[in-house]
Amino acid sequence: MQGQLDYTDECRSFPPDDLPLVTARLRLPRWDGTGGRLLNRYYAAYGRAFFTYCQTVLLPQAQTALALARASGGPLPEWRIDLDTVVTWHRDGLLSLYTDSAERCAGRRLVLRRSETWDLTDGFLVPPGRFFPEGARWRRQALSAAAAQIRARQQQGTALYHPDWQRRLRTAFSGDRFYLTEQGLCLFCQMYAIAPAAEGIPVFCLPWDADRGPRLPEQ
Repeated sequence: MQGQLDYTDECRSFPPDDLPLVTARLRLPRWDGTGGRLLNRYYAAYGRAFFTYCQTVLLPQAQTALALARASGGPLPEWRIDLDTVVTWHRDGLLSLYTDSAERCAGRRLVLRRSETWDLTDGFLVPPGRFFPEGARWRRQALSAAAAQIRARQQQGTALYHPDWQRRLRTAFSGDRFYLTEQGLCLFCQMYAIAPAAEGIPVFCLPWDADRGPRLPEQ
């Protein structure tokens, strides 16, 4: 697919003068090839929404924290939020990626992930069902695969999940949260949804099958 993948990098401080309380930085993709118009409009809007969130949500919280710090003689707050892009697949006319928004505010850290997979021939987003056999009940099977991987990690002692992770998984799971990798189709839950903060963002990979796409457990 002809075209060049580039990135928009921008950093802003809020408020822009006096004593900046919130530092915000973003790195979002730009595609100058076929299908780039819709993709670029999408991420331009995403960037505007990101900075609006910093100004209307984070800045008032930082101002409150500053007033409390001055009243108590404590250290001045330093709030930072970084929005980064990770491209996981860029071939066969497809671009798959995720963006992580990492907030470091008042001693806490929160990471929120979004993902998109684009068809670069027409510039439209690709639904996850495209990568499964026609008629497959893939949502139900993918949920079962995620549960099986959680149980395996618990038995191996490599991850820690909330005691009621089964109920949380049913609520938090979304087939639309996916991206492609060389290993397979990866699904994820948001931070805190099914596991403590130390586990970050739980990811579940469905390996590729040579003929049928991602491998799913049989019903």
